[in-house]
Amino acid sequence: MSIESNKAVVRRFREALAAGDVEEAFAVFAPDAVIHMGSAPEPLSMEGFKQMGQLLLSAFSGSSSTVEAMIAEGDEVVSRITFRGTHTGDMMGIPPTGKSVTMSEIIIDRVVEGQIVESWRLFDQMAMMQQLGLIPAPDQAG
Repeated sequence: MSIESNKAVVRRFREALAAGDVEEAFAVFAPDAVIHMGSAPEPLSMEGFKQMGQLLLSAFSGSSSTVEAMIAEGDEVVSRITFRGTHTGDMMGIPPTGKSVTMSEIIIDRVVEGQIVESWRLFDQMAMMQQLGLIPAPDQAG
């Protein structure tokens, strides 16, 4: 597949997720896809990835993601994303704070024959925890 076709697969995931169509979003992944999350000690199965996605969607209402850049080479597509949302639901035992967050994500998806077969996903957990008031932010120069 071409680089542009691979980028279109990744865009399809982002667009379906933004529209709230979780089933369509996850349909771009191969059933045996391997998902590497910076926050998980071991790679996730598709089922584990879906659970993580549902957790984040339910924890952050009004969430949106903006693709700031997308770069592709060979079978890999790199996306730089800004996520925004308001913490209105439980998140792994953390009660809702009502605070808004903005955090960066870097995602590398490997696309083979029109499906994502492997994904590496990193997001700025430190910024999220600071914005939620769960850990102190560094002193800001004034």
